[in-house]
Parts: sequence; structure tokens; C-alpha cells
Amino acid sequence: MTYDRDPKYLHPHIRLHLDSILSAIQNKLPAGHTAKVVSAYRTPEDQFIIYKKGRTFQGGKWVKTGAVYTNIDGYTRLSRHNYLPCLAIDIGLFEGNTYLGNSNLYKYVKQGTQFQMDWGGNWNSFKDLPHLEVPGNILKPSIEKNIALIWQKYLLIDGYYTAALDGIFGPKSIAALEAATGINARNKAAWDKLFAKYGPPENL
Repeated sequence: MTYDRDPKYLHPHIRLHLDSILSAIQNKLPAGHTAKVVSAYRTPEDQFIIYKKGRTFQGGKWVKTGAVYTNIDGYTRLSRHNYLPCLAIDIGLFEGNTYLGNSNLYKYVKQGTQFQMDWGGNWNSFKDLPHLEVPGNILKPSIEKNIALIWQKYLLIDGYYTAALDGIFGPKSIAALEAATGINARNKAAWDKLFAKYGPPENL
């Protein structure tokens, strides 16, 4: 499993604010410490690997048997990390070159909320201190349609999509995607081809 940190997979809202987010966190850290993005886009398969940690399959379901790291499996529920472009980042803190997996300093990741991001440390049921995500009120008209519109705009520019920019990624959108990329699913390979041709979606 790999955690893809390439900024080309980030939603435009995150890419717009990323340097400022990291600087705001960095300014709160002691000397010799740095803040970096350690995880951004994850495939559903990647998400499921994380979900299984601390769980065993018993009686037809996954049962908690140890420390768990997420309650989202990537299939029945999507994490903000699983959308493409992705809607979440995890921040890692380092002392020199040493990754700090568990540190009180993660409270400073909250600085990202200055840039219209939700912080996992504010969650009630499952606190995720390294986690920042784009809130739903930014993603108009809905998460799914916001993401689909980005893909449709690429395909419109490419000339293969001629229907309405409605955020509904149905048969016409899928056919246009396959014509443009040779791929009929919205995955990294298709994104790579469109991004390489046209650059960041915010520039379309």
C-alpha cells in the first residue's frame, strides 16, 4: 500500500491553501520540527487495508480486536481521502528526519481550520489529530457532484463531452472518459492523462 502525496491528486481547495496550511502549523512547532503531508489520495483498496488494522473477520463481519485507525472501509463508506481529486490530507510531524507518530504537537494541526478545513481533532466519536478535510459546505452542490463536475470540465475541454455540466457522472460522462483516456473509470490512470494534458482543474 502507498499513500499518494502528489499534489496533483488534491482538490483545488486544498491545493490553493496547502502552503499556507503547512506554514501555519509550522509556525507553532518547536525549532527543529517540520510539518509535511504524509497521506492524501487513497484508493478504496488502500482504505480497506487501514480499516482492517485492529479488526478480525468474525461471524460475517469485521470485529474490533485491537487499536483501530479508521471507521471507514472505503467501500460501504468513502473517506474524504478516497475521492479523486481527494478531499483530505494527513499531516505528519517530524523532529529532524524522525517521524513523530504520537505527539502532543499534533494539536497544532488545528491551525488548518483557518483555511476552511475541518480538523479530525474536533470529532467526537473518533479523533484523528493529523487529519484535515474539505468541509461539505465548500463542496457545492454536493460532494459527489462537485467531484463529477471537475471530471466533466476536463472532458468538455477535451471535446468528448458535449452534454450539460450537471455533476451527474452517468453513461455520457463515462463514454467521454473512455474516449478521452481509454479508461472507463475515474481512477488515477485516467486522472493522470487529463492532468498531463490540461493541468490543474482550477485552471480550466
